[in-house]
Amino acid sequence: MSDTVHPAITDPDVRAHLARLAARAGTIPSGATDAEGDDAARIAELRANPSWVRLPDDDVIESIDTADGDLALRLYRPRAGYRGTLVFAHGGGWVAGDLDNNDALCRALAAATGAQVLSVDYRLAPEHPFPAGLDDLDRALRFASTGAGGLVDPTLLGVAGHSAGGNLAAALALRSREGRAPGIRVQVLLCPVLDAPDLDRPSYRAHTENLPLTAKGMQWYWGLYLRDATAAVPVEAAPLRAPELVGSAPAVIVAAGVDPLSDEAGEYAERLTASGTPVEFLRREGVPHLFLVFPSTPARDAVLAAVAPAVRAAFA
Repeated sequence: MSDTVHPAITDPDVRAHLARLAARAGTIPSGATDAEGDDAARIAELRANPSWVRLPDDDVIESIDTADGDLALRLYRPRAGYRGTLVFAHGGGWVAGDLDNNDALCRALAAATGAQVLSVDYRLAPEHPFPAGLDDLDRALRFASTGAGGLVDPTLLGVAGHSAGGNLAAALALRSREGRAPGIRVQVLLCPVLDAPDLDRPSYRAHTENLPLTAKGMQWYWGLYLRDATAAVPVEAAPLRAPELVGSAPAVIVAAGVDPLSDEAGEYAERLTASGTPVEFLRREGVPHLFLVFPSTPARDAVLAAVAPAVRAAFA
C-alpha cells in the first residue's frame, strides 16, 4: 500500500509509518474522510481511534485538581529538571482528542525544551463549539497563573498547541496580548490552524488526498467548530485575521511542508515578525500534518531540538 502515500511525503521514516497504517486500513488514515457521511458516526470513529498509545512514565502527574474541579489536566516534567511551564492544547480538529492523543508529543516537547507541559482536556465540538475549547484553555492558564497548587512558577508561563490546539494557543496569546488573559512569555504553535479554510491558498490546492489532513477534511472540522457558517469569522477562531499583532509574546511556529495549513503558518510568522515580535519559524519539508504525533522519528526529534532554544530563551 506504499503507493497510497502522497508523493510529496519524502521523509523515509514518516513515509514508512504511513505505509504501515495504510496497509492495515486500506487508505491513508485521515482526521476526516473525504467521503460524505453521517457526522455523528465520523466523530464517534475519531474519538474511538485506537492508534493513540498511552506511554508509562514516572514523571507525569496524572490528575491535577483545579479550583472548579471540572477541568482535567496532566503535567509533564522533564527528568533533567525544568524551568517554565507551557499550557498545552492537543490536536483533533476541535472535535476529537484528549489527554492521551498528544501524550508522546507532550513528553518529547518537555524533554526537548526543559519546560513543564500542562496538557488540557478541553471541551470538544460540535457539542461545545467555539469558543468553549478556547475558554477552557484560558481557565487552565489562569489556574497556572495562581501557581497550580504549587506545581507551577506563575511568572514563567507560555502556551502551546498542536493543530487545532495550536489555533487555541494562538488565540489565547491574543487574549494575553490584550490583557484579557494572564501574561505569557512564549507561544509554541505546532502545525497550527490560523485561518478559516481557504481553497485558493496554494497549500490547500496542493493537498487534497492521501494525507492525514486534507483540504476537505479541514473544511469539515471548521464547520463543526463554527456552527454558523453565515456569520463573520471571529478573530479568536482565525488569529491570522487579527488587525494588530504588536506586543505579542515571542513565537515558535512549526509548519509541515505537505499540509494544507503550511501557508497560513508562514503568513502568521511573517506578520508577527513585521510587528516586531521575535519569531522562530521552521518549515519541515517532506512531512505531512500529524508528523509530530507519529511514533518518534528523526524528523520530529530534529524539529523539536531546533525550536527548543527559543523556548528556553523565553523562560531564561
